[in-house]
Amino acid sequence: MKWNIFKKKDREAEFDPLRDLTLSDLKPGYVLDYDLKSWQVTAQHAYDYDGDRVDEWEISCADDVLFLDREDDDELAWTLSKKIRLSDIDGNLRSHMKEHEDPPEEVFYNGDQYIAESSDVGNFYKDCGDEGQELIVWDYLEESGKKTLSIEQWGEDEYEASVGEIVEEFQFSDILPSS
Repeated sequence: MKWNIFKKKDREAEFDPLRDLTLSDLKPGYVLDYDLKSWQVTAQHAYDYDGDRVDEWEISCADDVLFLDREDDDELAWTLSKKIRLSDIDGNLRSHMKEHEDPPEEVFYNGDQYIAESSDVGNFYKDCGDEGQELIVWDYLEESGKKTLSIEQWGEDEYEASVGEIVEEFQFSDILPSS
């Protein structure tokens, strides 16, 4: 049999770890580009809401820290958020929650109105460990459907909040494994 220099090797069958990585493949130490900046994955966590899993990657660039969440509910949905102080949300949420045991149906942050979308009880698994910590989360959407706001309750009286946006996988590029 003669060797054919014009015949292409079947490259599609080969996995190229530098070309074929996706957001779902992220691990601590990986680097990726988003919004003209390079970000490093500093941690990977998971949430379990009665069998529904949400994966979360903590990414950092200089002194910025963001959280990239992936939820697979019939299709992949990605959210990129940052932590904010509960007091940054207009109104006195802490006293409202003590009085009503839930946040209000609408909240305002940075001039935007957010409407309650869902609430859930689940467990948070730091570094994807075996031992979960229980939390309650209330999710809100801004009118455009692109901005998100979440309020989390940990224990009796500890709250965290975050704001973010729904993102698409194509907005991230140059995913590289750790060296």
